[in-house]
Amino acid sequence: MKSLLASLVFLLSGLTGCSDSERVATIDHKEKATALFIQKIENNTSTEELTKDVLDQDQIKEVLRKIEGLKVKKIRSEQMMDKMRSSNTYMFVFSESNETELGKAAPFAFNVLEDGTFFFSYSEFNSPQEPRMSVERHEELLDDLKQLLEIEF
Repeated sequence: MKSLLASLVFLLSGLTGCSDSERVATIDHKEKATALFIQKIENNTSTEELTKDVLDQDQIKEVLRKIEGLKVKKIRSEQMMDKMRSSNTYMFVFSESNETELGKAAPFAFNVLEDGTFFFSYSEFNSPQEPRMSVERHEELLDDLKQLLEIEF
């Protein structure tokens, strides 16, 4: 679990971007997502009680459908990491198998602050991109995702 977080942090910190250009988030190859691992980071740490695995294909596809279309803008990876460190954050990590491989970068992931700010570091599965942040906060979308996935943390 800590290795997965460390891998994501390493991947995110290696990506940079500084333009404010906006675009709409799209996710290609949704069919590759066969598992979803959710983890809440509180005060820069997490526990087993703050994690959940989802294997239900309908739920996974619905999560991806719900986040598609958000308006996003480029953000420097340092800014993104600072924002994530200063707030409780939900990590949504997708996998092409039912097992997450420790130490290996996930094929697709996004992060959400408790205030509804979304961060994307992938343009599609297995395609890292410059980090992007949602232009607006989407607290209601985060609540919808938590309800859909029966997340109580």
